[in-house]
Amino acid sequence: MVTYPSRVFYNSRAVKEATSVGRPLGCSANDKIATILARQKGRATDREVKSMNRYEMGVIIRADLEEDVYRTELDRVKGFIDRFGGSIDKIDDWGKRKLAYPIQKLTEGMYNFITYSSEGDTPKEVEARLRLQENVLRFLTIRKDENEPLTPPQPQGRAVAEEDERPEPAPTANEPAPPETPEE
Repeated sequence: MVTYPSRVFYNSRAVKEATSVGRPLGCSANDKIATILARQKGRATDREVKSMNRYEMGVIIRADLEEDVYRTELDRVKGFIDRFGGSIDKIDDWGKRKLAYPIQKLTEGMYNFITYSSEGDTPKEVEARLRLQENVLRFLTIRKDENEPLTPPQPQGRAVAEEDERPEPAPTANEPAPPETPEE
């Protein structure tokens, strides 16, 4: 019989798999035993069940960079997400936009929105790496609900309407008003 504080394990397959000959049962072996017993009973362990959350990260990169340097910075951000176990669902590039206020004496930035799925600790790790990047001006990560669609909000600004969606211009003083049709 092998004993561990508050747990007693008899000579079973789990003990044989988790311990080596002549070594006392330690913490790591206890974790192995718990995992093996949970699998035998058909249950998943805490380590096996990790919730995947959906996140959306907005990243503003310096607008005065050359195109290849800009792409390298964006690839670096995507690499951070991949490195820490995230899977990128969508990347929405809004392009160059005017900042609401100057940041590091810059008035424009390249806006990107990245939607990804990952475990709960990934955003913290990615943001810790982004703080060290000089070409990343600002970033913000939010957790999305599972019911929300994957599409981020569309950029706001001067949108050009289609020809048939434009309202008719009002008649000027020199032009006669169009004749009104009587209603029947």
